[in-house]
Amino acid sequence: METNGKLQFVSMPDIPNSSKRVILEYVFANHTNYQFWSRVKVVDREPKTVNGINTRVQCLETMERLKNDPKTGFRPKVPHDPWFGIEQEYIVTRSDNFPASYEPKDNDYSTLILYCSMGHVHDRNVALERDLSMKHLQACIYAGVNACGCIRENGPSQWEYQVGPCPGVEIGDHLQMSRYILLRLGEQYGLRVTLKSVPVRGEAFFSSGHLNFSVRKMREEGGIKFIHHAINLLAKSDPIPLLKIYDQTLDQGNTERLTNTSGRWHPKQDEFVFAGDRKDFTTIRIPPLVEAEGRGYLEDRRPPSSVDPYAAAAGLVRACIFGDFLRPGNEQLKDLSVWDKDPSEL
Repeated sequence: METNGKLQFVSMPDIPNSSKRVILEYVFANHTNYQFWSRVKVVDREPKTVNGINTRVQCLETMERLKNDPKTGFRPKVPHDPWFGIEQEYIVTRSDNFPASYEPKDNDYSTLILYCSMGHVHDRNVALERDLSMKHLQACIYAGVNACGCIRENGPSQWEYQVGPCPGVEIGDHLQMSRYILLRLGEQYGLRVTLKSVPVRGEAFFSSGHLNFSVRKMREEGGIKFIHHAINLLAKSDPIPLLKIYDQTLDQGNTERLTNTSGRWHPKQDEFVFAGDRKDFTTIRIPPLVEAEGRGYLEDRRPPSSVDPYAAAAGLVRACIFGDFLRPGNEQLKDLSVWDKDPSEL
C-alpha cells in the first residue's frame, strides 16, 4: 500500500501448517533463462526428485564427460571435481530502465567511484537498496543457496552478490534460485531489479556475471601451471562459439557491453587479454590470492549478468579442458593426458 506517497509492504504472518499436504512453488525461467515465472501447487507428499530440463541436461552431460570422455576414452586418474562460482551483478532501475539513483546533471559517471563505498555523496536511495542486498544474502543462506558474499558495485544503483563454489551442474541450480529470491524480494521492497547486461541500449550501464572455474589439479599444490594451461587453450580458441554460449538472449546485449569503449572494466569483444590479476579490459584473470598461493582458479570476465549458468559452465569446460573451440593448428592442446601429469612436468 502507499502512505504519503511512500510504498509500505504489508505481509500476512506465516500461518502454521498442521496438514501433511505440501505447498510446492514451481519456479521456471522463460526463453531468456534469467527471467522467472512461478506457479503454486498443493500435493500430498514432498517430491523426492526434480527433473533436469533445457540447458541443465547438456551441462550435466558435459560434467559427466569430465569423468570419462566418450570422444577420446580418456578417464582421469584423479577426478576433476569441477567447481564454479559466479559474480552476479544487477541494477535497481526506474520505470524507464535507467538506474534508480542516476543523476547525470550532478555526477560524472566516467570518474565516479562507488565500488564498496558507504556514506557517499551519491547515496540517494542507497539505504533501501543496501537493505535489499543484505536481506537477499540472508534469504539465500536460509534457503540453502550457496551465496558467499555481496558488495556495492561501481555503477549507480548497481550491486553484486557471489554464488559458489558449487560442484558441476549445481552452480546453475544455486544461481537460478538466488535470482528468483532476489526478484521476489524486489517485489516486496517495491523495487525494480534487472539482470539485463545492458538495461538501456546506447547507455554505458553494464552488468556482468564473471565466471570462476577450477578443477582439482588447479586447486592442489602447483596448480597455477594447470591454470595457465587452461588459459592457453582459451587464448588459442575461436571466441565466437563461447561468446554465443555466454549470451543466448535475443537482444544480444553482451555484444554491446564488450564492444563499448567508454569503460575499461569489461573485456573486449575481439581481443583476448590476459594480464595476471589486472581487471581493465581483461578477458581472463587470475586473482591476486591465487597468484600468491600458486593454486586456485581462473576468472572469465566475458559472461554477462544475464548468463545462463548451465550453458556457461558447460561451455567453459568444453573450451579450457577439452579444447572444443581451438583454432586450426592447435590440436596438440587437446591431449587430455596433461591432466594426469605432475605440475613439475608442465
